[in-house]
Amino acid sequence: MVRKAIPHVCIGLALALVVGAGSLLSAQAAPETCGGIAALKCPDGKACKYPMNKCNVADLSGTCVPVKETCPKYGPKVCGCDGKTYDNECELLKAGAKPAKKGACGNGGGGSGYSSAGCKTDADCKTNQFCQFKAGACKEPGTCAVKPQICNDLFKPVCGCDGKTYSNDCRRQSAGVSLKATGECPKGAM
Repeated sequence: MVRKAIPHVCIGLALALVVGAGSLLSAQAAPETCGGIAALKCPDGKACKYPMNKCNVADLSGTCVPVKETCPKYGPKVCGCDGKTYDNECELLKAGAKPAKKGACGNGGGGSGYSSAGCKTDADCKTNQFCQFKAGACKEPGTCAVKPQICNDLFKPVCGCDGKTYSNDCRRQSAGVSLKATGECPKGAM
């Protein structure tokens, strides 16, 4: 009787171990959340990957993904919600930008939060857009970019071309001001 029960007990224990190990592996494989209302950061060696075409979503969450220390020089281009074309997804991730669409910016950014229309002033753009000049240039030509309607409270200051410091890049874009530099503006800058 005992000899017949031993194989059944062994099989039961083996099944319990397999099920337990499977749930342990799935718990370890759960992706890390980043961004969102809490502005969660990824650990070193990882970057926050946001969903595609969610440029004007406030407090957007993403998942932490491994990112190479040195990105390849080429790859499929990606248009960021910041209106910048990145050489590949690795460059976009390292910049901490959200992806607007696959491919280079300026190919008819319909609905992506980015428009390809060239401009000299805000008057050249639609009502919900502003003329965004190349980062650091603060002069024409620019491209029409959508003004975000909602921004989070993350403090990552940037300096606008108007000489004002904005608490984050979204707040700068919402004000319809081009980017002069990352970080706070020097005192007395204009």
